[in-house]
Amino acid sequence: MKPSRWITGGVGLLFLLAAIWNLRAAQQGLQVIRVPESQPPMTFILPEDADPAARPLVLIGHGLAGSSQVMRGFALTLAHAGYITALWDFNGHGANPQPLSSTSSSGSLLSNAEAVLAEAERRGLGAPGQVAILGHSMGSGVALSFGQAHPETSATIAVSPVDVSVTPALPRNLLLMAGSLEGNFVQNAKALLAEAGGEGGDPAAGTGRKLVVIPGVEHVSILFKPQAHQTARQWLDAVFGPQPEAQDYVDLRIFWFGLGVLGTVMVSAAWIPSAVPEPIAARSLERRLLAIVAGGLGATLILGLAGLAGLKLPQLFGVLVGGYLLLWFGTAGVIALLILKPRWSKPSGKAIWTGLLVFAALWLGFGLLGNQVWLPWLLIPRRLLLWPVGVILLLPWFLAMGEVSSAAKPLGRVGWWALHSLVLVCSMLLTLQLSQGLYFILLILPLFPLILGLHALATILQHNRWTLGLSGALFVSWMLLAVFPLQ
Repeated sequence: MKPSRWITGGVGLLFLLAAIWNLRAAQQGLQVIRVPESQPPMTFILPEDADPAARPLVLIGHGLAGSSQVMRGFALTLAHAGYITALWDFNGHGANPQPLSSTSSSGSLLSNAEAVLAEAERRGLGAPGQVAILGHSMGSGVALSFGQAHPETSATIAVSPVDVSVTPALPRNLLLMAGSLEGNFVQNAKALLAEAGGEGGDPAAGTGRKLVVIPGVEHVSILFKPQAHQTARQWLDAVFGPQPEAQDYVDLRIFWFGLGVLGTVMVSAAWIPSAVPEPIAARSLERRLLAIVAGGLGATLILGLAGLAGLKLPQLFGVLVGGYLLLWFGTAGVIALLILKPRWSKPSGKAIWTGLLVFAALWLGFGLLGNQVWLPWLLIPRRLLLWPVGVILLLPWFLAMGEVSSAAKPLGRVGWWALHSLVLVCSMLLTLQLSQGLYFILLILPLFPLILGLHALATILQHNRWTLGLSGALFVSWMLLAVFPLQ
């Protein structure tokens, strides 16, 4: 191995260790109580030495395709500030095996929040009569409903709020928050503020009303913006008063996560040995481009027609939206391979082993780190059973990508990643025009190029079709099944 690769891998390992150290440090001085066997699965985070019966309790609910992990920035900031915080996975999300109902989700999700409050009371967590609730997107609807169904709730914070009716009286002490780059949710927040009686009031009297637009963030990144966390803390301090021994905490975990992912990519690219390249059939650039573009757009049109014929696209395989994506990859891959007509050969043991090593590196360095920051990475049994199905469906597409790009040099591989991302994004935008019920794809669309780019960088020195195909299918299938809700 060249000295430059040893140095690159060593620097990457240092980045990874620094990320692990700092992510763990975010919980110093706090007590974390996990209750995974409860329904819903829940976690309480509170100051280590505080009297748990003397501090306000803040319930924190996530949005669609989110989890308790993605809301930890708010939880850690508020726990360091002296509050007791409660996180949970709504039905169908994260570690919660109960399906997300498409017909009565609002009632069942409200009952999730009520169950968390009941468990906190049973454990003696939270001062009597001092309860607040914060929710993002789908969770904001639950928070707004909770604040009205439980009028004794001292404060309600709706982040990226959905359209749930409120009144000038309830919820009490309503704070609305939205990112400047999520225009629809800003408009929702303004309409809710007007419905709630307009800005003003007195938080000490329960009549506070306020809208804060957080600059430079959209629907997802608002959850990682320290300004959003501090805005929530300031509102709760205005309602309950500053808490004893409160600590100022700025949540930088997303930075450390990014550094850890960079380290993972460097270690993977530099230290994982390269499999022997396979003979690739000579194909013109035009034919290779046609295979990828026709595969993506063809799959979109075929599935759109299937939806018109009655196939329930949003609920495929019992995974909301995620099942559609699995089938899209499978269909696109078959079309692309039919156009490419590759020379098939049995994969070598080293090619398979190398693909497994790349997947393992991404699973550990991206997935387990992400599990501390935003991603419920550890699949529950029902999700895990679908993983092999997802791998089989994704394998044709990633083999096709390996067929067209494995012989390229690093700069060329970047170009193929750009095309891959462009085809996927355009196909999903077309999907939204052809098929109903898949709207959530729009909100997470910016994540697709990042995930594909992560795999491309981790394999940038690999030139074996099977290594690229197997590692991509294993990783992206796991990712899709970790994120999307069960139905």
